[in-house]
Amino acid sequence: MLSAERVSKSYKAGRRHVLLDTDFSLDRGEFCAVMGESGSGKSTLLAIIAGILKPDRGVVRLDDQDLYALPDHEMARIHQKKIGYVPQSNILLKNYTVLENLILPFLSAKDQNEEALKEEAVALLEKLGVSDLADRYPYELSGGEQKRVSLGRALLMDPEIVIADEPTTGLDSSTGRIILSCLAEQAASGKSVLVATHDDHVKEYAGRVLDITKI
Repeated sequence: MLSAERVSKSYKAGRRHVLLDTDFSLDRGEFCAVMGESGSGKSTLLAIIAGILKPDRGVVRLDDQDLYALPDHEMARIHQKKIGYVPQSNILLKNYTVLENLILPFLSAKDQNEEALKEEAVALLEKLGVSDLADRYPYELSGGEQKRVSLGRALLMDPEIVIADEPTTGLDSSTGRIILSCLAEQAASGKSVLVATHDDHVKEYAGRVLDITKI
């Protein structure tokens, strides 16, 4: 359902290829972990697959559609409905509460009711063990709490695909297990899950583990 074909990406005016003619595919219901050293291209691959970073060349297909050939409004719809993306860095809006951070990206959708969204958001926060933080602001949260909130936002619209970049980096093992268990549950329910990581504990949850240098 999601694939990259001969994808390449370079930085510094083409002097350093991070990805070169890379092929990748993700099946429905699969939990796939991409592993490798820092700087090996894991984050770049995930951002390209997620429709966030356009490759220099190559094609990314979602359900046989060329993702980067779609108009902006269609790409926005895909990010709202089909692909939940959790970046490595914290991108929570500092002047909004945790609950507001979850629901704001989706309020523009015509078929969304604010109260219903809030109920779903609170349920997700409870599942992730951070429901007591709903009225707090991002600067009041620990790194692990921010990661769980970001994952909750990615899951709010019940996407078909969940993509998470280093979701357990810098976290204690207990918090890491909460996040990985949640991702594994998504895959078990039929969602596609893609994780970039150098955390060996992910191997206990993923159905497929790939070394990025061999993709």
